[in-house]
This record gives sequence, C-alpha cells and structure tokens, in this order.
Amino acid sequence: MGKRCFIGLVAALFCHVGMASELADSTWRVESLEQLNTRSDEVLIGWDGRELYFGRLDPTARLESGKRWFLESREDFTSNRLMGWSEFAQPNPTKLMANRFPSWDALGEIQHAAIDSERGVVVLSVWMEDGQFDLFMAQREGGDWSIPRALEALNSPHDEVFPNFYEGDLLFGSDRPGGQGGFDVYRSNRRDLFLEANPLPAPINSVGDELTAVPGGIDSESGFYVSAVRMAGRGGVDLWWMGPSQQASQSEAAILGMEIRHRREPMLNLNVSIRERGGTHVFSGALDGVGRVEVGAITLDAAVEVRFEANGRKERTLPDGAVCHVYEQCEIGSCLDSPWPGWNHIRSYRLDGGEAFVFDLLPLDALGALNRPSDIDLSLLQGDSGTWVGRFESSRASLAGNDLQELIEWLNSYKDLDGHWPKNLKLLIEGHTDGHGDRSDNQDLSIQRAQHVAGIAAQLGVPEDRVQASGLGSAFASGLDHHDRKVIVRWVLD
Repeated sequence: MGKRCFIGLVAALFCHVGMASELADSTWRVESLEQLNTRSDEVLIGWDGRELYFGRLDPTARLESGKRWFLESREDFTSNRLMGWSEFAQPNPTKLMANRFPSWDALGEIQHAAIDSERGVVVLSVWMEDGQFDLFMAQREGGDWSIPRALEALNSPHDEVFPNFYEGDLLFGSDRPGGQGGFDVYRSNRRDLFLEANPLPAPINSVGDELTAVPGGIDSESGFYVSAVRMAGRGGVDLWWMGPSQQASQSEAAILGMEIRHRREPMLNLNVSIRERGGTHVFSGALDGVGRVEVGAITLDAAVEVRFEANGRKERTLPDGAVCHVYEQCEIGSCLDSPWPGWNHIRSYRLDGGEAFVFDLLPLDALGALNRPSDIDLSLLQGDSGTWVGRFESSRASLAGNDLQELIEWLNSYKDLDGHWPKNLKLLIEGHTDGHGDRSDNQDLSIQRAQHVAGIAAQLGVPEDRVQASGLGSAFASGLDHHDRKVIVRWVLD
C-alpha cells in the first residue's frame, strides 16, 4: 500500500451504526459494485457517506509479492454513489496522501490506519521485521498521537490488516485460523478492551478472502462495503456491498400517496413513474384533478427516483419551487380532517424544477416514528440527511460554485411552505483542514471556512442567534486530503 500510511476509515463517521447485534445472516444480499470492479484488484480505502475511496493494483503483484502485496504501489480512485447502495458513478483518478505523525516514525512501514475521532484513538497495521502485519493503537495527545502500543491480545502469528472502526469496536482482516477460509474480517469489542476477536458471520465472510469491511451508513439497511475475493467476481479482489434484503410483506408496508403543488395550486396533467435502485420499475400513474396520486403499498429501497412526464413527452415539467407532499393512508375512519381526508401528511420535498427528483421513503417502518404533521421534512433529521458536507480546494476558504449552490439548496430545503426557518433547530458549522502545513495556520483556515458558510446562511436569512460556527483545524485529519478539507453543517435540536 505504498511507503506511507493511508487512513482507512474516514474520521469515524460510522461510530454509531445502528444495526442489530447480528451483523449478517443468510438473507443478506451480496452485490458487486460493477461500475468499479475490473480484472485488476480493487482494495477499499475509505467511505465518507458520499464517495468511495479505493485502490487498484495489478493482480500479478499479489501473486509475485506475497504478503508485501499489501504495501505495493497502487492507483487511487474515488467514486460517488448514485442510487441504492451498490450503484456508483464511473471512478475518477485521485491521489490519496497520508499524514505522518512523529510518534509513528519508529514503527516502520504502515499498511493501513483507522482513526476513531470521537474517542481519540488510532489503530495501525504495521509490517514487522519477522514478516507479518500486526496491529498497534495510539491515543490523541494534542495535535499528535501517543507512542503506538501493540495490541498483543489481537495480534497472532498470522497477518492483521486493514483496521476500521464500527460503533467504536475494531474491524480488521486476518488469515488466522478460526475463520471460514483465507482472510476473514474480525470484530474486537471496545467494551472488552480489545482482548479478543471473533469473525463476522456470513455473508460478510466466506470461504473466499475478505480483506476489509466498513459500515455503509448509520441505519439498519446500510450494510457493509467489503473488499473480497468471491466466485461471482471478476477473478480477483473486488468491491462489494452486503446488506439486509428487503423482505417486508405488502401487508406490513405503508400505503403511500403523493400530491404535487406549485404556489399552493395543484399540478395537473402529469404522469408519475417511480423507480428504485438499478432502474427497477415500482409504480406508474397520473395525477388526478387535484394533483394527487395513490401510489399504494410498496417496498422501496433507501432512495427512489420520481419522474414526471407531460402529455407523454419528457420535458422540464416541474417549475422551480414545486412541492411534493407524501401521505400515508390512515386506518378507516381516521384522519378525516387532514388536507387529504383519510391520509396523513408525513413528508414534504421542495423541488428545483426539471423532470425528476430523488428522495428516500425507507425504512417504511420509521415513518410511524415521525412527529406529524410537520413544518419541515422530518426525514431530513434522520441520520446523515440532517448533515451537509462541503469540500474545499487546498488553502481555499470559500466553496466552489457547485458546492455553494448545493449548500444554498440544502439550507433552503429546511424552510416551511411559508418560507420560515425551523424554530426548534440550531445550525452548527464546523470547519476542518487537512494535516499539511502549520497547525496554527490550519486552525485559522478552518475558522475562515466555517465563517464563510455562516455568512451564506446569514444572507439566506437564517437568524444569527441560531448559527454557531467553529474551526477544528487539522485535529481530525484522516490523511484523505480531499475529504479532510471540508466544512460540516448540521441542523440540531436547540
């Protein structure tokens, strides 16, 4: 993996993955990331909720270099997720550089590293003189790390590679005995002080090789991204998503309806089609005379595309500022005083024009937990949806045009239909930098980035007393420079 270390898990975004204690079972889906996999070996480096970072190596290096294949040079790539959990855009070449802290210098060659920023610890996989990889852990001390200490209870006469964090626990790959075959992914419990490790169940582990796994998100549907050798792959190490199948029956699914309005007037003469991941058709129908359509009881993936057509021609049919209201059918005889009698309003999406938009409707069983009716789309407060992350070019304190427009649209989506900002929420803004350069300069730059976003919020009318901006410098730099140069914006309950 090169002569310098690479941070494998991006700043511990996944330290609170809300999944069941049984991480996997036989009903899980196993899906190849087809847009990313090739005849070369693809090794997962990190995942930040928007972009997947991975390396690509010639498979002959794995055959010729033995264990040192883990340290070979590679080509680095990044790719944005498009829909669902396994559909990604074509990858773009990048260069993943890494921090090198003075306290790590005596360790030698570092294969992979993971930071749990919330708990202030780092775990590194290190090439040892006896020809194997072992795990070391260090704690943050100011802007540096303590001297790493070997995790003696976890290290074995075999290899321990690709550490990552999951709910504060440690995930790593190892070819020790006790797994299903070859390399498997093991989990070590933080509450047990990392004194033992157990292999993850199928289908994450198999008789093939599983080198690394990172959580896909914060909810029970997110599953894991995994680097593994599988019979159904391209012949080497490939990238996979593994997660729960959608098994909800029609009787358990919510019966949904949609209403499209512009300036409070119903949109008419529109045909509506809904597709889930991979373009699978879910529903087609036409808006009625009051701009509504009953979608019915359906099981959808985490994100769906809703497309509109007028008179059979695809065109820019939605004006800017159109609103899609989502309703759930109530029990017979209830919700009769609702704007749509017999239906309960659960979400509203402000649309930006065009012919299609993408939003989430799952998990359906979470809809009942929303406080309804609501002035804002409460689904935006669930998990990562209540957070926006913007990226910066090196040394710049202002967002580029695309990110700036995205921020404006994201902030405006929190206004209610009358244009008011939520009264019960506060906007938290954190500026961050990469780990290069002077620590004091990085602190100043992170503050400038946070203040830049605060200024944009002020221009849009967010009350000043509801905005809190701070800079964290390079305190949580992960080594993925493009990821580290960022601002994190969150709406939180006041």
